[in-house]
Amino acid sequence: MIDSTNERAGVCLLARKSMGEATSVDLRALIESDSDWGLVQCSSSDQLLEWIAGDRLQRPGCLVVDVELIGDGFQRVQKALSDSNCSVPLILVAGELPIETVIHAFEKGAWSVVLKSADGVQKFSGSLRDHIHQAIDWDGFQVGLEKAHRKRNRILEGLTERQRKVLNCVMDGMPTKAIAANYKVSKRLIEFERSHLLSAFGVAGTAELTAVVGEHRIIEQLLGRYRRVDYATQGRTFQRPMVLRGSVSRTPVQADD
Repeated sequence: MIDSTNERAGVCLLARKSMGEATSVDLRALIESDSDWGLVQCSSSDQLLEWIAGDRLQRPGCLVVDVELIGDGFQRVQKALSDSNCSVPLILVAGELPIETVIHAFEKGAWSVVLKSADGVQKFSGSLRDHIHQAIDWDGFQVGLEKAHRKRNRILEGLTERQRKVLNCVMDGMPTKAIAANYKVSKRLIEFERSHLLSAFGVAGTAELTAVVGEHRIIEQLLGRYRRVDYATQGRTFQRPMVLRGSVSRTPVQADD
């Protein structure tokens, strides 16, 4: 019932500018070679942190950070994402990383780590593009969820107290006659309130209404609205599905175990 956004995706890149070295990988040129997305390159980690704090990252999209440029500074980027409650996928590009650092990065919500290979630039390029495609697809779905969530929240906030009670009864499967008896009001009044609920949510019948509201409640749980989390230890509220997490790749990306 929720569609991913159709907006053109964007990649935000934090990497050193290519100086024409024979052994270097020009991340900007590699990413720009794919016409499916636009690219914006940050000049420094401080500028990137400002963009994150100011909610200026393009969505749907992803963030690609060259670890060799900022070293352990990528942890500041992850903290900024967590502090801003920003769920844009983060892809780390590196030569080599200690396993402890990789584990820490995933624990803090990194989408994937792509390792450079001096003797396999073509494989690295294909792997990075695959990871970007996956990250953007997920973020498109994520943005669609968040938009639908905000829209339905506005609908719920506009309901009267009685309409909310009727909606809860409908979600429990109670028929109109039982709801009327429960609140000691006329059946006609409950029918009127049910009609209003169908109109407010833009649905044709009770089955569709319960599906839409049920979906909304599930999303509420995913976004941490029912259970608050400790962002300092658990990272962002809405993370990629576990089946896609934990990819460390030198070759074209494959599904995780």
